[in-house]
Amino acid sequence: MPDLEIIHQLIEDVGRDAALKLMTLFKSDVEKRIQAIRDYQKNGGDIADLRLQAHSLKGLCRTYGAPRAGDVAMELQAACDAGDTEAIQRKTQELLNIIPGEVDAAIEAVRSQAQN
Repeated sequence: MPDLEIIHQLIEDVGRDAALKLMTLFKSDVEKRIQAIRDYQKNGGDIADLRLQAHSLKGLCRTYGAPRAGDVAMELQAACDAGDTEAIQRKTQELLNIIPGEVDAAIEAVRSQAQN
């Protein structure tokens, strides 16, 4: 569920049209980072890069009203810091499962607010 307080604040801060444009950029950035995480999950790779993707997603999601995805990204980042491969796999999958729906819900919340 999106954080409506953040959504309202974003619209108040930048205006409705700019908020919608920012949400489009947000989704695009999230999709690139999620693809990097999927690539890691499929092919393995550098945990430092996975940590960077998780860290970036944490900030993006919290900034644009997708708090649960931000929390899971933070947990993935912590698992990377600890080198906990089991937690990394679990949190990677959890993030991939929840982020698309939460990001879309945040975008829809901005659209709904923009129409009012």
